[in-house]
Amino acid sequence: MQLARLLWRNALSLPSTLNRLWHKEFQDSRIIFEQNGDLQYFAVSAKVQRVVVRTAISTAVGLLGLIVFLTFTTINLHISRARLEHSHQEVFKALVSSTADSETSVIGSMTEDQMVSLAQSIRDRDMSIRRYVDTSIAAVSQENLSLKSQLDSSGLTEKIVKIIQQNNPKGGFSLSDDLSTNPLLRGKVADELATNRSLRDVLFALPSKMPVSNFSLTSDFGIRKHPIHGQTHFHTGLDLQSENGDDKVHPVKDGVVVLSQHHPQYGNTVVVRHTNGIESLYAHMSNLLVKVGEKVHTDSVLGYIGNTGASTGKHLHLEILVGGYPVNPQKVIRTAQHVQQIQNNTK
Repeated sequence: MQLARLLWRNALSLPSTLNRLWHKEFQDSRIIFEQNGDLQYFAVSAKVQRVVVRTAISTAVGLLGLIVFLTFTTINLHISRARLEHSHQEVFKALVSSTADSETSVIGSMTEDQMVSLAQSIRDRDMSIRRYVDTSIAAVSQENLSLKSQLDSSGLTEKIVKIIQQNNPKGGFSLSDDLSTNPLLRGKVADELATNRSLRDVLFALPSKMPVSNFSLTSDFGIRKHPIHGQTHFHTGLDLQSENGDDKVHPVKDGVVVLSQHHPQYGNTVVVRHTNGIESLYAHMSNLLVKVGEKVHTDSVLGYIGNTGASTGKHLHLEILVGGYPVNPQKVIRTAQHVQQIQNNTK
């Protein structure tokens, strides 16, 4: 016990001792040798003494550090081995609990080497799955960037996007165990997949077909001079003319007719309600061929291009509204068409 205490005290005082030696001011010295009555002198300069002492200290500290490193490495290896053995035991328990009685007897008769080999095979498969997930998530991340870029080009504001997302019918349930045991429901994988689904829900909810087969644009979406009273106002849609004499007006997307009547300003008007809070309006038509509550498709005919209401000539006024807010029909439809084209090309 006394020896242990002595060694401990010496170990505690070692750093201060080394520090004093490192910074010690050495003096030039001479070593005297006597041989057969003759005196020999050997000079040792202060610089040489300093170099020798500091080299010895550096070597000793380096060796001590190496010993400490090797000690910690050995401890870490023992801990890793213990964890590996524990993992093998868990794998064994999982295999036993998930197999039939006939299979359990086979697994129970395995040697330790066979169990290690089986566990390694499972680990290799797990690593393969992880590599596949990493590769897949990189592809999903790249697709998300593309979808976000397309969404930006549609001109939809963040508020409009949220309206579309909130009006998307959803359902289902999840168990708390799923979140704790399924790695696909945690971390970056879940975030990227959720973002991808959200972006797709928005983009695929957008109308993707113009209501007139062949048209020219006579007035765009945005600020303009009113064609009748000349005052500046915001034009909330597009004015289209048929180029080939086909005056049929089709819905921009499948939906249900929620309005079909004459309006003092819009003339003969139809409003179709689509999914996700999106509606489309068709105005100035010459007649009305659908009724409220009727389900329509993109090949249905709502009416014909006309000149009813406040109009200066034969044309179709088209509006697309999200939650009651008008958006640019041309940008929205072009974006949806582009996304669907990309989707079709990747199939």
